[in-house]
Amino acid sequence: MINLKFLRLLACPLCKSSLKLGTNNLKCVNCNQEFLIVGNIPILVAKTSKHVEIQAKIFNKEFKTYDKYELENWRISYIRRLFEWLELSPGDNYLDIGVGGSGYTVIEASRKNVFSVGIDISFEGIKKAKYFAENELKNSKLCNFAVANAEYLPFKSKTFSKVSAISVLEHIPNDELVIKEIARIIKPNGKVFISVPNMYKRINPIFWMPYYIHDKKVGHLRHYKAEDLIEKFSKQGFNIEGVFYTGHFPKMLQIFLSLIHPKLKNKDSKLWWKFEEMDLKRSSKKSGLQLTLIFKKVY
Repeated sequence: MINLKFLRLLACPLCKSSLKLGTNNLKCVNCNQEFLIVGNIPILVAKTSKHVEIQAKIFNKEFKTYDKYELENWRISYIRRLFEWLELSPGDNYLDIGVGGSGYTVIEASRKNVFSVGIDISFEGIKKAKYFAENELKNSKLCNFAVANAEYLPFKSKTFSKVSAISVLEHIPNDELVIKEIARIIKPNGKVFISVPNMYKRINPIFWMPYYIHDKKVGHLRHYKAEDLIEKFSKQGFNIEGVFYTGHFPKMLQIFLSLIHPKLKNKDSKLWWKFEEMDLKRSSKKSGLQLTLIFKKVY
């Protein structure tokens, strides 16, 4: 059974009108478009590009291999930053765009009594995330999922107070449409956490070729200059609240040593967390591989 509070947030991804619940579908009250519900998961996918369809196939294959819920060190580090920088609290409605097959962002937010929603273009990813949530949480009604694409968010306007999109914009042909949709569904004074690849010219040239190979493998379409992304968000009524760069040499050394000595990745590994601390201390240096921005909706 789909949570009624979650249903009240949903809207037709095409015309943004309300949806009426049927036996195994949702129907738009305005344009009559129907959307299936499979395994209590709403499939609210609107128009997609060929690139996004290919991305869905790639991630469906990956997420099928997920067999257990595990908070690895890198996920714990992301959660700490995400919750701190977004100032996530029990009064929030939180949306993670591109939640993936682990569902860890919304699952851990729900543990803190935050009403949370995760969407992804991958059905296999959402199916796994929902399964993990139901097994991990005492109150899984706080944690909700739907299959949807970021360019056409299936939610009513001014619905969420906190939004994150981690490693999402670089995969989508029309990233400006995604930004407009985020601006539409977020409440006044709401905060947004965006994480994208840093522009090539700012990172050390020794990382260019490995990163280029990675880009091609996972379907990245672009890297970002902070100033350009700030301009795009400012046009949609956002102010910038924080710019952080991660993935410096300590992080690369951490990853390399973890490959040689897998025990370094253990949760009680002081050395892993020391490298993480060193990397985060360099977050003002523009040479990091990853760029994270925090925005606040002001109008």
